[in-house]
Order: sequence, then structure tokens, then C-alpha cells
Amino acid sequence: MSLLYRFSIQHPRVVVMVAIVVVAAISPGALRLQLRTDGHALVPDNAPEIQVDRDIRSEFGIDDPVVVFIETDDDNGIFNADTMALVDALTSAFKNLEGIRPASVFSLATESSDRVFPGTIRFRRFLEPLPTTRADLDRVRDDLRRIRLYNGTLVSSDKRATAVLVGIPQSANRLELLAAINETIAAHDLRGDRIHVIGAPVAEALLGRHILEDLGVPTSLLGVSTRAHRTNDAIERSRVEVLRSWIAERIGLAPLAIAIMGVVFLISFKSVSAVALPLGEVGACLVVVFAVMGWVGVPVYLTTAVLPVILTATGITDEIHIFSRYRQLLRADQKKKHTDQVLIVMQEMGRPIVMTSITTSIAFLSFAFSTIAPVRAFGLFTALGIVFCMLWSLTVIPACLTMIPPGRLVGRRVAESTGPPATSFRRVGELVTPWRYAVIAIAVALTVAAPFGVRKIVVQDSWIDGFSPASEFHRATTAFNERFLGAHVLLVRFDTGHSSLTGQIPPQAVDHRTLRLPLTATNDERSLVGKQLRLTRATDPSSRNRDGPTMTEWVAWIEGATRFDDHIMFSLERGHIPPAHALRLGADERMNYEIAPRRLLRPEAIKRIHLFETYVETCKSEAVGGVVGTGDYVATVNYMLSGRRERERRISNDVRRIARIWSEYERIRGTARLRQLVSADFSRSVSTILLKNANFVDTARLMTKIRDYETNYLAPHNISLAFGGDVAVSQSLIEAIVDTQVVSVLGSLAGVLIVTMLLGRSLGFGLCCVLPSALAVLLNFAAMGVLGIPLGVATSMFSAMTLGIGVDYAIHLQLRYRRLLSEGITPSDALPEAVAITGSAIGIDTLAVALGFGVMIFSQVPANARLGGLVALSIVNCFLATVILLPALLSLGHKRSRNVPRVVFIK
Repeated sequence: MSLLYRFSIQHPRVVVMVAIVVVAAISPGALRLQLRTDGHALVPDNAPEIQVDRDIRSEFGIDDPVVVFIETDDDNGIFNADTMALVDALTSAFKNLEGIRPASVFSLATESSDRVFPGTIRFRRFLEPLPTTRADLDRVRDDLRRIRLYNGTLVSSDKRATAVLVGIPQSANRLELLAAINETIAAHDLRGDRIHVIGAPVAEALLGRHILEDLGVPTSLLGVSTRAHRTNDAIERSRVEVLRSWIAERIGLAPLAIAIMGVVFLISFKSVSAVALPLGEVGACLVVVFAVMGWVGVPVYLTTAVLPVILTATGITDEIHIFSRYRQLLRADQKKKHTDQVLIVMQEMGRPIVMTSITTSIAFLSFAFSTIAPVRAFGLFTALGIVFCMLWSLTVIPACLTMIPPGRLVGRRVAESTGPPATSFRRVGELVTPWRYAVIAIAVALTVAAPFGVRKIVVQDSWIDGFSPASEFHRATTAFNERFLGAHVLLVRFDTGHSSLTGQIPPQAVDHRTLRLPLTATNDERSLVGKQLRLTRATDPSSRNRDGPTMTEWVAWIEGATRFDDHIMFSLERGHIPPAHALRLGADERMNYEIAPRRLLRPEAIKRIHLFETYVETCKSEAVGGVVGTGDYVATVNYMLSGRRERERRISNDVRRIARIWSEYERIRGTARLRQLVSADFSRSVSTILLKNANFVDTARLMTKIRDYETNYLAPHNISLAFGGDVAVSQSLIEAIVDTQVVSVLGSLAGVLIVTMLLGRSLGFGLCCVLPSALAVLLNFAAMGVLGIPLGVATSMFSAMTLGIGVDYAIHLQLRYRRLLSEGITPSDALPEAVAITGSAIGIDTLAVALGFGVMIFSQVPANARLGGLVALSIVNCFLATVILLPALLSLGHKRSRNVPRVVFIK
């Protein structure tokens, strides 16, 4: 690496021009960047939860719901003409939006009551015709009260709010569709009503917007509004929330972090040039990293969105040590040519720069072994940025130092001053030695006490936690959860078995009571009992002339089976006419037969699923608001078809009645809506569990209860279940992220230890490098437990970041200490001198990094705010451990170090 800075010092202009050309050539890739903030992006594609969720959505045609939440202050609640007209108009407009499937729009304007149009058998929808009189509105209220199915889903408990659910396909451009939904709402006259747009797709889009705002992207370029559509726009926010919004809308956290770095450099080195050089490096680094992401097609994920702040805080640390040492050399010898001083600085700092960059890169590269693509991208591109900054520090920085007069870089007063500066860090180094055992004892006590705080940490996260409790979205979601069954969706798919037996038989093999099959048809005839037999013509019905109506299929249930020498005889339910007559088959024609379970046409399976739904509704401690599924719909349709007789709000024991219910539901609502409840072969169904507050701990407990129920009450009857929906994906995401972070911490710790041990050629050197940052991480975990800060997607990342950044301080101190020993200085003098020389640079570094990450506390995303605070705290702990604990440990070997051969540094 010495060839790089030597060439740069000799040919500074060439190096600077090459750097500018390279950055400019790569930069167009930034225009190709895309944003992905959806929860599915953070979970591995091969994760079982993702695959099941995709299967459920594909089979049942279920989309993620956007909830258009309408509130009114009318004395009659939502049952007034204006609100009903608004619901009807919005529903029609949403159905016509490009990319929205009409069957995925639900509201009072789409759902049918049990009333029919006079003289017809066609059921009317609740708002058909649109109610305008008090009598019509009261009739709608009474219908909804009696049917009960939509209470808590489309109508609030206090009847002062209603919802329009708009399904967003997983493959759709969610930002564009949400913008279209907001534009549609804005085009309508609200007439005193208030509208909020919430739901998982909205959370993902708004979270992406907040992250881009934090990066400093102008709000005019973002498109999706975060504001509710309200007539009374009075919402109280704290001063902190107002400040956060102001920073996001007008500055951005990344520009603010860069500005703070500039102030730190200006105060520390009192030179505009000392500010411009590191900030230029940070700017070039960010351009290159994001441009490379654009060229290779890696989008900006939630994990990589914090890269600007991280690279800004870590990218300038090398310059702090270079400038600090350069200032010390200028003070010590003003007559020496400044280019020679630059060479000396780079000779002294080249190895620490390379070593710290490698260790920091190794710490972040531990994320690259994750199975989660966004986490891998975070590790890889952070490491890329760190390596870029290292190369820039070894080339462009010494080239610029060569071209800039010393007085402009470090300040005229500093350049003209004489003698070494008085520093408090030397005093710290001198005080630590006599008190080393007390310092070590305190460190041991903190280490022993830390686990008591660590064990209080809980893993907790949800998508609503991505928003401040004072934000409009969070407040609207909370209000919806209080008045409805819940905004969080957990899908449960039931599988009752779908294996089938098919073949062809002649008409003579079956009559209205029995079916005869050859022995080769099946090895286990008893397994077919209780399944449905479906017969269809094997030939084209138009191939023969037939008189009279002809059925397309003949259906019966198998009630028994008997094996004979050459065939199996199945007994069928009574009451059917012979299939040959029903299908009008000729003697030479054959029939296709299919024997399939179709258990959801039988009451036993539906009742067991209904019992499951009833059980889940009792799990209120796990934030369950309610369950909507197969049992509720079958019971409600039976009630409606029975003339609203309350005793018929049940699941009938009659198989034919169940079949009629499904048939009527399909006739009334359409095939697409039927398929959102039950599969085409009636073997699988889906229930929707609505949660009021889907946090990780409560949801995990609920899913465990559901699995236990499955084991005890469903599995013995050959019914299995699987999870889908935004809640299931979120659970998988959080668990995968946290598990990954635990592995990354261990990987970072091991990687940094091995690298420092090899580069330092000593196990003790490696341990001393890792110890301060490891202690800082441990204390931070203890603080999280004591303060009740949960371990989530964002907060779990601070530990590996601390290990990567904090180890730099110990490396600089130990390498300086070794250099002083190699120059013949006694250990007792070398240790305070090493602390004095590196202490100021480490202090400035700590201040810059802590403030750089500290600006994240003003993030609109609470998780990122907590991450910034944790990293800032851990960096300060690393600094204290490095300048206090590390000298105490090094002083233990003073007597022994006199017998160690001196390490000679070749200049």
C-alpha cells in the first residue's frame, strides 16, 4: 500500500484527476436505483412462510388490503345519505383503477343482503339502490345488525366509521397504486367526513418515503402523500415530532450528518480545507456505492437505506488521524518541507489505515453470509464503501495534502505554534498506570453485572413500530384497531386432503346406489369412504344427437366399500337417478370418474374449522380482534337463506344443504369471491385472523397456541393448517433478521479477532483490539434490557457495527504504542505518550461518529432512531474503554515488555 501514497505524493494532480474521472464514469448507475421497502423483500425467497403465503394468495386470489378508513361526526353515524354516497362513489372509482381487481374491493357497496329485487331472485347489495331517505338508511342499519358478518370489518363498533378494503396485488407497483388511491379520494367531496388510508401496503410505501426523506430526497419527488384526507386538520404533535418532520422535509438526515461532520472538522482543525477534503471523500464514496448498486441491479432496501449515515460517519475517520498527526508534526518541526511531513504521516498512518479498514470491512462482511438478500447487500456495500474510503485516504488525501499549503489545512495559528501541545490525554495515560487494578476491577464488575440486564431483552417488532406514535398513520391505525377488529392480517389455510382417484368406466359399472371398480383401481378401498364421486361424459356431448336436457355431471357420496374377488363394490347415498340416464349416455360410451375428498362440502370438516375460529376469537390476550372465515360464512348464508331465523345461524348437518349454500354464495357473489374462501375442489379453505396490535411476542404466542390446537383437535381428523398474510411474513422477517444479527455478531467478533491477531502477529494484540468494543456491545445490550428497548430488525444491527467501528481506536493506540517502543522509549513513558498522540484523534473520531449516528435520533422511523442512539452510545463506550481500560491492560506487561525484541518499522 505504500506504493499508493508514495505515487500520490509524487504525482498529486494525476491522482486527483484520475479519481474525478473514475467517480464521474461510475456515477450514472445511481439513476438506475430502485426502492424496495416491502416486508417480502427482507425474507428469503425460499423461506417456507413466503412460499406458503404466495400459494395462499395465488390459490385464493387474496391481495394485501389497503384500508380506506372513513369517519363521520353525523348524529346518525355512517347511516346518513352523504356518507353512504361517498362509500358508493369511492367503491366504484377504486374498482376502475388500473391494476386493481374488482373482486378485491370490499365495502358496503359490494356486499349483498338477503333482500331481493321484486319479482326476481337476484339479491340486492346493501347500497342498491343508494339509500337516501331515513327509512332506507334505517333499513340498511337493521340489515347489517341482523346479518352481523360485517360488524368490525366494514362497520365500526360505534357505527361512526366504515371501511373500504382495496386489495393490492403483490406484483403491482404499490407506490403508483397508492398514489392513485389518494388522488381518487382527493377528487371526491368528503362533505365533512374524514378519510385515512392505512394497512400493510401503505405502511411499506410510507416507510420507504420516510427513509428517502431521511436521506434528503426532496418531498416533491416522492409522490405518495403521508397526510390523511381530513376536513378538520387539527392534530397535536410534540416539538420533537415537529422538528423531525421539519428536518425530513427540508434537510434530511444524511445532509445533516455531513454538515455535523464538517462542523466537527472545522472546530477541531480550524480550516476550511480540512473540512472540504473528508467531505469530498464521503460524497465520492456515496456516489460510487449507490452507483454500483444501480449498475448491478441491487435496490435500496430498508437495511441499505442507512448506508449514507454509516458511510458518512465511518468514511472520515482515517482523515481525522491523518490530519491530527500532520498537525502534531507541523508543530514539532515547522522548518521541514511539508511534502516530507506528508510522507512521514503516511508512513506512520498507512498501516493503521489499512488495518482498521480491513477489520471494519470484515465486521460488516459478516452480514454477507446471511440468507437474506437485503442483509447481504448491506454488508457487501458497506464494506465496499469502507474499502473505497481506504483507497481514497491512501491516494487522493496525500495528493491533496501535497498541493495544499500547510497553513490553509491546519490553520495558521497551529502551523506557527511551537512545542508539543498540552493535552489532557497524556495525564489520563499517566493516571491509569497506578490505578490499573482498580480500572480492571471496575471493568470486570460491569462485565459480571451486564448479563442481569441482557436477560431482560425481548425480541419485539412490527410494521406499525416503523412509525412514531404521534404520526398520523400510527394514530389512524390505532383508532381503526380500537373501533374495528384489527388492521393486521394473519391468514390460516386449512387443508382437509385433496388426493383423488380418477379413471374411466362403462355405464354398466354404476347405478343410482352402487359403483363397481376393478381391484386395480385402489389398494385401500376404505380410504375412499366419505369421499365424493363425480361422473362426467368421456365423449363430446355434441357428438351424438340427444333429446331433452342433459346433465354435465353426476355427483354422489360414497358411504361404504366391500372387496370381492375381482372388483370393489361401493355403496352410494340414496336418492340419485342412474347416471347413464342423467348424462344420457349410449351403451357404447364411457364415463370419466373422479373420487375426491371435497370435505368442505360435508358438515363435519366445516364444523371443526368453525370450532377453531371460535377458539382463536377467545385469544384476546394475544391481540386477536376477530376471525372471519369458512364457518362464519356458511352459518351466515344459511341464516339468510332461512328467512333470518336465528336458530338457523348454524352449520347444517345436511350435505345437500351445504352444497346449496356454496352454490348460492357463488351465484350471489360470483366465482371469484367464492374462490377467496374455498378452493375449486373444496379441499382447502382460508380464514382471516384480524389482530389489533401484531407485535412479535404476542403473535408468536398466538401461533404457538394455534399449532397446539392443530395437533390436538385438527390433525387427528386429517386437517392441517399453514400461515400466510402480512403478519406471518413479518414474524418470519423479524426472526430471520435477529437470528442473522446474532450470527453476524459472532462472525464479526471472530473475524476481527483473527485479522488483528494475524496483522499484529500476537494473540494478545488481537484480544486487546477486540476487548473495548466487545465490552461496549455487552454494556449496550445490558442498557437495552434495563431501559426496555426491544431487539428488533434495526436495533439488532448495532452490535456488529460497533465491533467494526470501535476496534479502530484500539488498533491506533496499540500500533502507536508499539512504534514508540521500537524507538527505544521505555514502556512507562511510551504508554502515556501513545495515549497523548492518539487520544485527541480518537476523541475527535468519537465525537464525529457519535454525532453522525446521533442525528438518526431525529429519524421519522423510530427503529432507526433507536439504532442511531445505540450506536452513538456504544461508540462513546468504546472510546472510554480504549483510553482508560486498554492502557490499564497494557501496563500489566511493562516489566515483561523490556525483554521483548523491538519491532523495527521500515520507512
